[in-house]
Amino acid sequence: MINSIKILYDPKVDEKEVQAISTVIEEIYQIEVASSTIFKIKKAAYNKKRKQYNGQKLLNELIDEENLEFFFWIIKDDIYVPVMNFVFGLATQFCGAIVSFYRLESLEMKIKESVHECGHILGLGHCTNLCVMQYSHNLQEAIEKPSSLCSECENKIKENKRNFEPNKD
Repeated sequence: MINSIKILYDPKVDEKEVQAISTVIEEIYQIEVASSTIFKIKKAAYNKKRKQYNGQKLLNELIDEENLEFFFWIIKDDIYVPVMNFVFGLATQFCGAIVSFYRLESLEMKIKESVHECGHILGLGHCTNLCVMQYSHNLQEAIEKPSSLCSECENKIKENKRNFEPNKD
């Protein structure tokens, strides 16, 4: 059963924001935030031409090299994936996620996008209902979507938490 998640954060991220996000994640997903740990960004994923970090490389590093499971990494720097100009965050289901605060000015937006990416970790896809799991094409859509899960996504989370057993290798 999925019962806890670890939050990593870049030293440039305000610890008070990390604590606020931890509290909301625990409330919404009924899951324990096991710990919050500082984790610095490695420069190998930096693209000098774009002046951004390749988010997929950063995420893969934690999954493949650090062997982390059920983690959520918060950074202040701008990230992208090769087919997009930027992303607020990205995730691998039942594994981990990264969220960038670079384009998110308010604590409300930082929390909303963190809840969204955490939903992906816990097995949710993008949702077409009025839900925090809606896909945001731009900042305005991210602002306009709600900060809570719809009942359909709430039910999927409950089912996933019951049915998914983490790899114990």
